[in-house]
Amino acid sequence: MSKHNLIIYSLLLAAVPISVSADSSTTSAATVGMFSPPTAPSVGHRPSSPLSDYELELNGVYGYAESYIPIPGMLLKSRMVGRVSDPDTEKYQANETATTVCTYYRVEKDDSQHELLREKPCKYEIVISEDNVGSKIRIEHYNETDMVSAPGYTPVPMVSELHSLETKRIVKLSKDLSVISADKSLLMPGESAVVKIIVKDINNNPISNLNLQCGHFPVGNWNSRCDIKTGGNPGEYI
Repeated sequence: MSKHNLIIYSLLLAAVPISVSADSSTTSAATVGMFSPPTAPSVGHRPSSPLSDYELELNGVYGYAESYIPIPGMLLKSRMVGRVSDPDTEKYQANETATTVCTYYRVEKDDSQHELLREKPCKYEIVISEDNVGSKIRIEHYNETDMVSAPGYTPVPMVSELHSLETKRIVKLSKDLSVISADKSLLMPGESAVVKIIVKDINNNPISNLNLQCGHFPVGNWNSRCDIKTGGNPGEYI
């Protein structure tokens, strides 16, 4: 053995102290414990990433999907639609539990973000206020590992990939709906009428992609109904 090899071998022996029992065959558990930290790092434990979409609710009426423009007073409700598992997590078959964390931002026209609400666990809903008019609402959420489900070790990584979604720009409606035309002012049984209106915001800009509902009060025994569809011009509904 060369001089250099002898020095290295001596250093290795000095770095690993071993306590030997009387029969020279068992290693002391107390000595080995010195090299076992209570929270040993691990890999392949990334939580699944939450996937979601959202819907809007107004005065208890729901069904306004992502394609509709939100207005103040609406309840923005995010909903879980699935998860994406991390390939390494599936490989190592990690089984820790996780909690979803949500952060809501107001996104200004210059794309700057202002945090509105942060929740853990995520409740998936926020009321749109008039302070948000002209802006968008951005929802970011991810799953974070519950440490109580990982006793004695630290799972790495502890958070999933970030998932986000964003509303359309929020508008405030004008109280005046301009009736463009009504082809009949009086209906007889079996007749129908076509009424065109323009919906505008408070700045007099026409608003498209609204989910309008028609309310009417039939008199007598008429079998009547009222339907609304989008017209050919911006902000026009028929």
